[in-house]
Amino acid sequence: MLERVRQTIRRYELLEPGDKVVVGVSGGPDSLALLHVLNTLREEFCCTLHVAHLNHCLRPDAEADAEYVRKLAAEWGLEATIEGRDVAAYQRAKHLSLEEAAREVRYSFLQEVAATVGATKIAVGHQADDQAETVLLNLLRGSGLTGLKAMVPRRGQIIRPLLFISREEIEEYCQRQGINPRRDFTNEDLTLRRNKIRHLLLPFLAREFNPAIIRALSRTAVILQEEEEILAGLAKEAFNGLLKEKDRDGKNLVLNRQKMLTMPVGLQRRVLRLAASALGRTVDFEQVEGAREAALRGGVISWPGHLKVEARETELVFILPQEKAQFDGFFHYLQVPGLTPIPEAGWAIRAEVTAPPSVFSGGEDEAWLDWDKIHRPLIVRNWRPGDKFHPLGMVGRKKLQDFFSDIRFPVARRRLVPVIVCGEHIAWVAGLRLADDFKITPATRRALHLKLEPWP
Repeated sequence: MLERVRQTIRRYELLEPGDKVVVGVSGGPDSLALLHVLNTLREEFCCTLHVAHLNHCLRPDAEADAEYVRKLAAEWGLEATIEGRDVAAYQRAKHLSLEEAAREVRYSFLQEVAATVGATKIAVGHQADDQAETVLLNLLRGSGLTGLKAMVPRRGQIIRPLLFISREEIEEYCQRQGINPRRDFTNEDLTLRRNKIRHLLLPFLAREFNPAIIRALSRTAVILQEEEEILAGLAKEAFNGLLKEKDRDGKNLVLNRQKMLTMPVGLQRRVLRLAASALGRTVDFEQVEGAREAALRGGVISWPGHLKVEARETELVFILPQEKAQFDGFFHYLQVPGLTPIPEAGWAIRAEVTAPPSVFSGGEDEAWLDWDKIHRPLIVRNWRPGDKFHPLGMVGRKKLQDFFSDIRFPVARRRLVPVIVCGEHIAWVAGLRLADDFKITPATRRALHLKLEPWP
């Protein structure tokens, strides 16, 4: 197994000399095997490791898992960051499934740790069975090629060295190495769709159709990943060639209707998805087909978020409403480092941890905060009645509503202003004013640089 992981690292260039790698460790067999393998190979690949464990605050034994990982990291001589997040609260705020919420919070945490410790890579323990489950899960959802390609060995900072190793091999490896993983009983819960695939569907397929089903599906995913890269490039090129105009405020987009209809159907679908994405929307197969039908025969259809798609002679026009029919607010975890889209407000915030500037020369759309004064995670949300903060350069706290009034900020735009919240305190009213509590000083060693950008 060690040799196969070594080959995966080299083939996909997962590690480079000098890399500092944050390793996500839950305490289960996959993550412990990952940590053990990387610890064994770290001198060979000239990298250093930092253990990161997140307590999702969902299980009674979660604290014990965290303590187990803390002790193991200490025994292996590795630095560790152990923190907790209220995943259930995030799930309610974002209206997600528990699985989706846990995934988003987990990756946000890993990115924050990477920024804090200066890591260049984040290693996670996804393996071949996870890949096979993801392929089947997406197939059952009716996904196209983009979904069926499942997980890739490397995406940005994220690396998956165990992606071609089966769960059975990992269990055997742990046993041989004397590693005693923690067990998560929620992995046996058959009310969760992924667990049904793991415990019911995959064993049935292996028994009745192909004993090597895990390897077959993993191989299929690799093939589809490589072909998806080609098709995605062709689609982007086609979209750029069809794009006639796009408003600066991102409200309208016009494609060459006649030229699009000469393209293969598969390329038309991808172009339409790119158009939706450019306007901050996600569309399903039926919605894409509806737009294709309108482009072919003429007419108007509606896409999610009151986006209108209208065929006009030689043009296919995408029109967003001037105002949303309803505004329910927004709530996002700030990705550090990275870009956090806020499609509800038409903005995004780019974040990085860096050295503080000697002289600040940015505009109102930028902010520099003292990173060591910040408690993670940072939240991006809309203004709420009763919000108070300490405006930079002023004495005492002030109601945000009064601050808006003082600077004569239009009432209609207040609900779209992103507010960056650190714990119970507002750190930045994006584009308007930094909070005095978080300003950088001569003693600041690390700064969080935030920049407000239009989205999409």
